[in-house]
Amino acid sequence: MTKHLKMLCVDDDDQLRTSLQQQFLDEGFDVETAIDGEMALEKIKNNQYDLVLLDMKMPKMDGMGVLREVRKLDKNPSIIMLTGVDEVATALECVKLGAKDYISKPYDPEELLHIVIKVLGK
Repeated sequence: MTKHLKMLCVDDDDQLRTSLQQQFLDEGFDVETAIDGEMALEKIKNNQYDLVLLDMKMPKMDGMGVLREVRKLDKNPSIIMLTGVDEVATALECVKLGAKDYISKPYDPEELLHIVIKVLGK
């Protein structure tokens, strides 16, 4: 990857967040992390990200709340939702709110990479 794409990985699970960060650092991304929705929203307000990997269930503000707030901003990162609950209604709601894709945990790292590449159009 020639251009370093900027990514934000948001998850309250330390191990998963670190794993996501390392996976995409290894792929050449510039990766930042956030431990909850409030921190994620603050980072998105103050930075420009190409992609946000966003957990659905977190303390302080859930992923759906972050997604709604991001759409009100003059920022438009691609957002992929990550969730431990595989519900069609929730996935459809995320897409209606502007998420580019939705993947259930546990996820296959190769599958997630393919989704990220597809979403970014690279």
